[in-house]
Amino acid sequence: MLNSVVIDAEHGTIDSPLHPSQVQVYPWVPGALALMNSRHFGLAIATNQPAAAKGKTTRQNLEQVHMTVVNAAEKAGGKILSSHICFHRSEDGCECRKPKPGLLLAAITQNPGFDLNKSWMVGDGVMDIRAGQLAGLKTAFVGSKKWDARRVFEQMELEPTIWVENVMEFAEYLASTVSADKFESTTP
Repeated sequence: MLNSVVIDAEHGTIDSPLHPSQVQVYPWVPGALALMNSRHFGLAIATNQPAAAKGKTTRQNLEQVHMTVVNAAEKAGGKILSSHICFHRSEDGCECRKPKPGLLLAAITQNPGFDLNKSWMVGDGVMDIRAGQLAGLKTAFVGSKKWDARRVFEQMELEPTIWVENVMEFAEYLASTVSADKFESTTP
């Protein structure tokens, strides 16, 4: 959601960046983060990154990828309060991997003072929305409405609070509905 995926044409796979040199943060992300911060939303990252556990790259590479994403995303003055990363595979059965709410609950615990009832999980996957709902958050699905995501959500009996095309659209939504003097939180 903050950065573009990497397409490996040789193997026919689509993945998150596996090396810092592959990171490309979407151009609207830094401004979107700054806009949300200006409305007093605290930002935290919750992400599943199992590539090292699957033998695709090293954990050190994934940590460097993450720092590259955070630094690029903050370049317009937005601030990310904390990051919460699950490095496990789904078959490991951990409590932190989305769709379980462990990462989100860790973000909420680490960043006290935000109103949980006004907090959001913003994500580009069904598991993000499920984790957000399990944590008691409002949810925003980031993704093109051109593909049939609605059918997938219906089959899983999930419904995001809102649907947006990208993080900037979500930030503009918040800016239009929240006055700048309110203290609220979001956990994208």
